[in-house]
Amino acid sequence: MNHNGRMSGLAIARDKAPMHHVVPATGWRINGHPARLLIWSLEEWEHLEVRPIDAQFHPFGVWCALRLTD
Repeated sequence: MNHNGRMSGLAIARDKAPMHHVVPATGWRINGHPARLLIWSLEEWEHLEVRPIDAQFHPFGVWCALRLTD
């Protein structure tokens, strides 16, 4: 969590609740639609049964994927 009591990107990514039940911690929008960034550590990435084909490796050592929310 950050100092405002909201979840950081990593905390959101670890949340197992469906995306439509999670209040985004950022105000990101893609073409006017709300979006959220999913982040996996290297360990989490290795344990995923199905890996998103559009995820990208970030130089900080995490995998990221951007998703639209409803």
